Amino acid sequence: MKTLAFVIGLIIAAIGAVGIVVPFTLVWVAEHSATSGAFYLIGAVRAAVGLVLIAVASGSRAPKTLRVLGYVILVAGITTALTGLLAMERARAIIEWWVGQGSSVVRFTGFPLLALGGFVAYACAPARRAA
Repeated sequence: MKTLAFVIGLIIAAIGAVGIVVPFTLVWVAEHSATSGAFYLIGAVRAAVGLVLIAVASGSRAPKTLRVLGYVILVAGITTALTGLLAMERARAIIEWWVGQGSSVVRFTGFPLLALGGFVAYACAPARRAA
């Protein structure tokens, strides 16, 4: 399970790096995920990631931080799913506003993703073997 969390961290970091280098990719994903079904799926994935982080926190390098992060991501997943159910018009307006801010703001969005993914990967990385 810890290896799964490590891979999740690498994927999050990769998404952040792609967002920094090619911001149009994040814009494309945002524009194509402005449906209720996509929000349910994203919410379920976020909730699952949060549960994985909570589960592996005790065996990680930063157990308290990873546990808190897991709960925050779990709540974000539930909130995302509820947004798909109750507030899609508002969500579309927020996505349109974000896209309209330009590529520098979109690039800036990649930095927290890169940092989050890097931290999760670091906290869940396999232990080094002695030489």
